Amino acid sequence: MNTFEKCEKIQRMLINRAAEVMTYTNWSDEFAVKQIREIPGLLLNMNRELGNIQLDDLTSDQRDRLGFRLWSNDNPIRLIPLWLLPFLADNIKATRIDGRSIISKAEMDNDNRFGCLAYGIIPSK
Repeated sequence: MNTFEKCEKIQRMLINRAAEVMTYTNWSDEFAVKQIREIPGLLLNMNRELGNIQLDDLTSDQRDRLGFRLWSNDNPIRLIPLWLLPFLADNIKATRIDGRSIISKAEMDNDNRFGCLAYGIIPSK
C-alpha cells in the first residue's frame, strides 16, 4: 500500500465515523466522542504501517486531494492536515511555517491553521 492509499484509508475511516456521530443522534455525547477518539488506535491495530506515514512520495494532486494547503503565495510550504498527525512517522522531515526544518514528530505541536498543522513539506520543483 503506497502513502496515498494509506492516507485515503485513514481519511475514509475518519469521514465514516464522523458521519455516524452526526447521523446517530441517539448516541450519547460521551459515546460519540469515544467513537472519534478511538480511530487512531483502531486503525493502528488493524494495520501498523498506517502509523508510519512519510509524505515525500505524494504528488501535488494527491496532496491537494488529501487537504494539504499552501501556506501563502510567498511560501511554498504545503501544510499537513491536522487529521494526519497521529499517523505520521516519528522520524518525519518537515518544515515549520517560520522556515525551520524539523526531523522528528516529537518536535511538532498540534496547533493548527485552517485545519492544517503549522508544519509542512516543501514540494520539489
